[in-house]
Amino acid sequence: MMVVLGALHELTVCWKKIGHYNKKCRCIPGTGGYRESSMLNDPVHSIGDQYSIIETDEAIASANVVKFEVQLYKARDEKYLLDLQRVQGPQFLFLDLCAALLAQLQVI
Repeated sequence: MMVVLGALHELTVCWKKIGHYNKKCRCIPGTGGYRESSMLNDPVHSIGDQYSIIETDEAIASANVVKFEVQLYKARDEKYLLDLQRVQGPQFLFLDLCAALLAQLQVI
């Protein structure tokens, strides 16, 4: 679990302990860590022919907070299973975060 928590820390994910092998986590894109989409980095982005102007970074952060739970299971032969479950937030940002976590853990 220490390896998983170290990887989450590198991705600037905050967590709260639920059990020894269970954590509730929160990630706010734009605070560093994993690569966000270019749309989040651009304060003005087009939606069709209209433009949407985001006033502050707080608007981005509040709309794109990803909350998820992490559960670690031990399997046979010194193998482990990491279960990630999205609780709240955009699905694609959660998938980006999962890919970044797997890369950080050097699984992929």
